[in-house]
Amino acid sequence: MLTRRAFVTSLAKALPAVLSFASAILAGQFLLARKTTRSLYPSRKLPYADRVVSGVIRPPGAVEEDRFLAGCIRCYRCQDVCDKGAVQFFTESAGRYFHTPYVDPAKSACDLCMECTQVCPTAVLQPMRPQDRAQVRMASVALDKDRCLSHKAKRIRHEQRLLSELGRPHTEVEGESERRGICGECYMVCPQRERAIRYEPGSLLAPLVYEDECVGCGLCEEICRVVLRGEPAIKAVPIRPMV
Repeated sequence: MLTRRAFVTSLAKALPAVLSFASAILAGQFLLARKTTRSLYPSRKLPYADRVVSGVIRPPGAVEEDRFLAGCIRCYRCQDVCDKGAVQFFTESAGRYFHTPYVDPAKSACDLCMECTQVCPTAVLQPMRPQDRAQVRMASVALDKDRCLSHKAKRIRHEQRLLSELGRPHTEVEGESERRGICGECYMVCPQRERAIRYEPGSLLAPLVYEDECVGCGLCEEICRVVLRGEPAIKAVPIRPMV
């Protein structure tokens, strides 16, 4: 049987562990509360590497995700009218997303013809016209300057200038510039050029991206995959989380 002194001593020894456990519980509840009360759409300004794995890019005009899942009757009409082949459908492995439409620029980007929004019988794709494209928010955009040909060419030109000032030959960087060239294709295909994508002043067609002006069609990613023949320098980044 424990004496009063022994009981007090054992309680004092156990107190730090009890407090640590209680702190962990409170911290977990705080993080859970933050997670469940956060905005449906996170910040659009996402780093290139942070393509949201659980995110989804819906066709233009899509309502909030909960309403979309509740209202979509899986009729496939949006895919039937998509001449570009941009509208894909989730398979059985996607669970509750099965038979709902999405866009993956790695397969085919959206050309914003808006035909899918005109045939949706439940208006979960709200009717839109091609001239309404500035209002579309399918996704955001992220640029990796280390992969971009034009940004590489800009750096090479800078290196050439530095070597010239130092009086040293720059044959190697000239050769690299000739092999890789410059691009600017993302700017040319962007339906929001001079808003979502601009050329950096004084550069070799090096693009600057403005996430808040991007409609998320993915045309820039599609052409970049063709030019680089693989992983693109510019990507459409989902801003709509799966629920």
